[in-house]
Amino acid sequence: MKRFGLTTSEKMLLELLKAALHEQSPDDTCFQRVLSDDWYECCKLAVRQGVVVLAWDGIVKLPENLLPPQDLKISWAIAVEKYEKRYMNYCDIVYSLSAFYMKHDILMAQLKGVGLSVYYPQPSHREGGDIDIYTYSANLSKYTDEAANRRADSLMQAHGIEVDSEHNKKHSLFYCKGIPIENHKTFLDVDRSSLAKQVEELLKQSFKPQYVELPNGKQILIPSSEFNTLFVAFHAASHYGAGISLHHLCDWACIIKRYGLCLPAELTDSRFLESVYALTHLCNRYLGTSVHVRGGEKMASEMLDVMLHPFDMEAFPESGTWKYLKFKFKRFLYVVRTNNRIFHIPLWRNPAFWKKLRKTVIWHFSSPKRFLNQ
Repeated sequence: MKRFGLTTSEKMLLELLKAALHEQSPDDTCFQRVLSDDWYECCKLAVRQGVVVLAWDGIVKLPENLLPPQDLKISWAIAVEKYEKRYMNYCDIVYSLSAFYMKHDILMAQLKGVGLSVYYPQPSHREGGDIDIYTYSANLSKYTDEAANRRADSLMQAHGIEVDSEHNKKHSLFYCKGIPIENHKTFLDVDRSSLAKQVEELLKQSFKPQYVELPNGKQILIPSSEFNTLFVAFHAASHYGAGISLHHLCDWACIIKRYGLCLPAELTDSRFLESVYALTHLCNRYLGTSVHVRGGEKMASEMLDVMLHPFDMEAFPESGTWKYLKFKFKRFLYVVRTNNRIFHIPLWRNPAFWKKLRKTVIWHFSSPKRFLNQ
């Protein structure tokens, strides 16, 4: 991985995101000597980082002479328009599910996704993929929270919707209008580490859902700001080494810009707090926030490197079963070792790693025809 200064396209993207999050014009000096190729690289990077729609809000504030090439500008604008329609579909699905469950005395809170989008200057420009929900009882004399959660899945099945409750202890999975919906049983994968168990309990204490209004005029429940602060920080940390991106950093910037850095006093894990401070340093340096923290500077540099130059972007083997398995194994080792920087899970004590490795090997060798043409 590269470990030196930011490229021109990386600087451009960070400046666009900073401008978008603060509804201000980007610094012109960052765009005065850029080439067309820099703009195309900037767009590709924005797509990979899950912020191509948000970056558009910075582009539209640039002066005419500093805008990207016309063809790129048009295709970028079209992508933004398509996502805005997708986002409104998300809003409709979340509200419809919430209203449906309420008829059966089940409450539904939106985790991340549409729920976090209300923290953004333009909610429809926070990109999302699946929809994470948490269902619980609206009438404890009728259902416990756990029973209500199971009932929510049963209701989907009763309407002919297939629900997968086996592949993940943390949540079940079903599809609504082509969008994957994860109905959480727990907020975190509590079997992953002792820290996850502690944070799960703190999240339960701070859950305290409240209604917010979506751009479609409908109201949904989202967890409290205290919950979201801890949840987003932990979620970003859990992706360290395996998928952390500028998308996560922008979520964090929106939260600390609005609420500051408010974590439970009971949370004293030094490695996790270092990752929180690192995220905050990056937001202060590149995304225009100003939240004072001490510590995390070294991890901040490493974290930005992992974001911008992830292992997955390295050369992928084009052919050969053994080459592919070797690549996967090297990536597994990298993810575990990097993640252990925060979560204290050495490789030999990581059952999730060995389970995933075993499944990967079985998957490859159970279908040898996959490799006949390699």
